[in-house]
Amino acid sequence: MALVLVTGTSGSGKSAVCGALVERGHEAHDMDLDGNAAWVHRDSGRHWPAGVRPDTDAPDWFAQYEWRAVPAKIEALAGRATERLVFLCGMTTNGQEVWHLYSRVVFLSVDEATVRRRIASRTTNDFGKTASELDAILLWHDVAEQLHRDSGASIVDATLTLDQVVDAVLVASLEV
Repeated sequence: MALVLVTGTSGSGKSAVCGALVERGHEAHDMDLDGNAAWVHRDSGRHWPAGVRPDTDAPDWFAQYEWRAVPAKIEALAGRATERLVFLCGMTTNGQEVWHLYSRVVFLSVDEATVRRRIASRTTNDFGKTASELDAILLWHDVAEQLHRDSGASIVDATLTLDQVVDAVLVASLEV
């Protein structure tokens, strides 16, 4: 079958879509959980300790660290997807390293106002609550959709209801 990446900027609804896919009986994994991604020092390659919240307000944090997919974990999910549809929901800075493992990429598109509103109101994830994190999110938001569009990703309007977004993700996933 296929490993499908459901991606988008913070606040686009990736985790909500992941949960809804699981509720509908699909195998779906959150990039931010189970060691699928980690904060990695850009120069040394050293991983930030799991379970320890980094100080993203520290000067130059985002210049020194990036959120990266763990290739071995993504390869394992791709192996599971040979017989069934498997979803991985998340966004990392090294997506190009594992892009070849995805049969389809679906980008959840939202406007900046929606990103700001969702991040401010969410209770399941603190990322984006600090000024430096929000700035980093908005910088990526400015270019992410076009980069994914140019790379052939399917674009889904994630301002629709959750059920409508999940339906659109499933339709895009079957276009593999």
